[in-house]
Amino acid sequence: MPDSHPHGSPMRLVLATLNALIRGIACRMLIGRNASREAAELLRSDPLPEEIVRRRLPAYLQSMSWEVRNIAIKLIVRLRDPAFYPVLVSKLLNGSDTGIVVRNVITGILEIGLNTAEVEQGLRRAVHDGYWEVRCEAARVLSELFEPTAERAAVLAGMLAPKPHLHEPVALGERNFEVRAAVARALGRCSPPEIALPVLGLLARDSHWMVRHQAAVALVELSARHTDVAPEAAAVLDTIDVLSDGCQSRFPLPATIASLRKIIYNGLAHTDAAELQRFYIDVKRGWNRAGSVR
Repeated sequence: MPDSHPHGSPMRLVLATLNALIRGIACRMLIGRNASREAAELLRSDPLPEEIVRRRLPAYLQSMSWEVRNIAIKLIVRLRDPAFYPVLVSKLLNGSDTGIVVRNVITGILEIGLNTAEVEQGLRRAVHDGYWEVRCEAARVLSELFEPTAERAAVLAGMLAPKPHLHEPVALGERNFEVRAAVARALGRCSPPEIALPVLGLLARDSHWMVRHQAAVALVELSARHTDVAPEAAAVLDTIDVLSDGCQSRFPLPATIASLRKIIYNGLAHTDAAELQRFYIDVKRGWNRAGSVR
């Protein structure tokens, strides 16, 4: 019996629509893979083909693939063309891209040294981002890219979401230990000590040994920048619980505390605060092996 529907049966229309949809998805996936491969090759190029990168960047930045957009951010940083810097600032301010992309935007802003008022505004938003890696990187970059002030130190301390507690002077609402560790490290650089020291004292009693580790280094770094607080910092070091589940054929926390106590008790006159950075653990890479960074 002939088909009475002017455009074929409803089932044929459904199948045709599904086939078109599948072909469209497959086509976009293929385009995305090709763009990712092309962008990655450009990023690896030495020297960087700058004019090609300038032409391709707009398409990469609008890609549906977060991997392609992520490479685009890295290309902007490597290109060092101020014409593309507003892209970084915009992504930082709206924070709407994938967490890994936003994190690498923040890392790139530090590499470029882009310390504008808009960047600081974006970083202050990012310290409360839902993705913990973004919060960690925002804390680091805020402390390294801008001069330390009481207001900026207060922003960092506020990341911990302190609140009254029945059995403790204060409890921390930030449940992610990597973020607490990042705040400790940032406060070692970000004075004034009247704000940083009490918070570091609190983090030195943290339940996670890596937070205590970072707080210990930060206490001595802060003391190297403000030698008048060295006695108080030394007293906190003496109270730190050095038991931990981290070891590198040795226990890094007791070893670090011993080194820091030697530095702070022998005097800080010949200690450069920047030299103390070597005692921090790179939380992204891990404490017992060099992990990959996305």
